[in-house]
Amino acid sequence: MDTFWNGNKTAVRQRYEWALINLLLSKFNEHKSLSRDQTDYPNAEDEGRVLERGASALVTVAGNRKFEGRSFIEVKKPLCFGLLGRRVLVVKDNRVNEFEHLNQDALKKMKLGVPATWVDAELFRANDYHVVEQGSLEQMLAWLNEEKVDYLSLGVAEAQDVLNSYPEYSQDLTIETTLQLNYPFPLVFYVNQRQPELADMLSRAIDEIRQTGEFEALYKRYFGKVIEQLDLPNRTQIHLHNPLVPEGY
Repeated sequence: MDTFWNGNKTAVRQRYEWALINLLLSKFNEHKSLSRDQTDYPNAEDEGRVLERGASALVTVAGNRKFEGRSFIEVKKPLCFGLLGRRVLVVKDNRVNEFEHLNQDALKKMKLGVPATWVDAELFRANDYHVVEQGSLEQMLAWLNEEKVDYLSLGVAEAQDVLNSYPEYSQDLTIETTLQLNYPFPLVFYVNQRQPELADMLSRAIDEIRQTGEFEALYKRYFGKVIEQLDLPNRTQIHLHNPLVPEGY
C-alpha cells in the first residue's frame, strides 16, 4: 500500500492535498490503495527522512532544503496556483492600525514569528526580515498574543483556518486587511525514488486534470471563498525574492 505523508502543515492544506492526490490517482484506479500519514515532525532532520522511512509521496515547497542531498523524484508541476506564496499578516487586534499600508522596510524592523522548521524562515531571512523561529504554530500564536513577536505571515488560504483552529489564542488576533506579501513558493510532489511509476502517474494525471478543468475546480472548492473574502486586489503588494526556488519554476 502506498503512503502519502501529509504532516507538518495546516489543516486546510492537508485536506486539499489529500483530495488532490486521491483525484490524481483515481485516474489510474490507484486511490483505493493509498493511506495517509499525518505525523508531525518538529525536527527538520526527521522531516527530511520521511521518504527514506518508506513514505511513497509528499507535497512540499520546491527547493525545500530539508531534503537537500537526499534521493527522491520531483514532479515539477506546481499544485496550488502560486497560492502559498501569497501571504497575509496575523496581528493583535489592538495593534492592527500599526500595520496599515506599511512598507517593506518598516515590516523588516518588526519581529516576524515563524514556527520551527517552516521553510518560510530561511526565505524571510534572505530578505533581511527580523525572524523569530521557534516552537509549533500553536506556541507561536501564544507568543503573538503575548507580543513576544509582532506578526505572523500565513498563506491567504490558511490564515482564517488557523485562527478557527485555535480559538483559545485567536480571540485577540485578526487578519490585517491592507497588506499582502508575494513570493514564488511552488508546492510540488516529492516521490520515493523507488517508485518512479507513481511519479509518472502523478505527472500524467496533473496534465489530464488541467485539461479537463478538474484541477481548477478542486482549487476553487477549497480556496475560492476565502480568497474572495480577503479582498486581495485592493491590498498593498509587497514582493520578496525566494532564493530557494530551483530553476524551472
